[in-house]
Amino acid sequence: MANQFPKVIRQFAICVKSRMKIVLMTYSWFSIISLCVVFRGLPPPILAAKLFCAMTGMALGIYFYNDFSDLEQDMASREFEGFSPSDRPLCRGLVSKRRMGVFSALLVVSGLTASALINIEVFLVQIAFLVLGLIYSTEPIRLKRIFLMKQVITAIGGAISCLSAGLAAGTITSQLLYMTGLYVLFTAGVNPLGDMRDIESDRAGGVKTIPIVWGPGATIRLALATFTAAAATSWIGFYGLGFNIALPIMITIVCAALAYVVYPLLGHLSDYEYMVNRIYTRVLPLFFILQFAVMLGSLPV
Repeated sequence: MANQFPKVIRQFAICVKSRMKIVLMTYSWFSIISLCVVFRGLPPPILAAKLFCAMTGMALGIYFYNDFSDLEQDMASREFEGFSPSDRPLCRGLVSKRRMGVFSALLVVSGLTASALINIEVFLVQIAFLVLGLIYSTEPIRLKRIFLMKQVITAIGGAISCLSAGLAAGTITSQLLYMTGLYVLFTAGVNPLGDMRDIESDRAGGVKTIPIVWGPGATIRLALATFTAAAATSWIGFYGLGFNIALPIMITIVCAALAYVVYPLLGHLSDYEYMVNRIYTRVLPLFFILQFAVMLGSLPV
């Protein structure tokens, strides 16, 4: 048994590495930035650490469960190597399905424990997050197969990570609600870009995403329209919600940079590898900066 322990740790680390980037960018970092927005500056370190552990544990646990539930579909789509989830540890045989289930359960428990250490409101909203994750991936409901539900569930998950910060701090501010709305806007309009990586595997599994139903061209145009809308709302935030001038300036610049990165994809609609690499190497970092812009805009200067 003792000899198995280092192997289990290595497997756990591999699984975490496979999902940590998206979890950090989509949930963990977003919850901490939201906490900074509520406090209009640096939050109490202990509270921030608890919230980070709660969101990271829950999100990783839910993603692991999604990998667990999608194993058969991912195995069936291994022929689309490089454009599907077939490179994930479970599908590659680096960890057993049973052990992945154990990892998922342990992470969920750790997330719920951290949220309970904050307050009952955060604990209850994390329970709601867990329920959404379960019905998203579990038969016979499996919401991810229903058109647009992937965006809806992801948007709700992001809203939960944002509102958890307000519940942890004991107040829901107008600036926090703006950040929540901005996340929902980007989830609806920009998140489908990431689905282009999984077009073939999603089609094989009967999952109807925007790139499959509308096509890559319409998906890219939707993202471009979203960047324009986000830039416009930043000026509303400045004039009506108490943000400082850094908000509209930085968000307008970031949205212009996002449009500059995404627009050329219209000329490479048949080259999935090019589009995926550009999205993950350039769009995600800019989305990271966008959240930082909201935090700077909330500072009382």
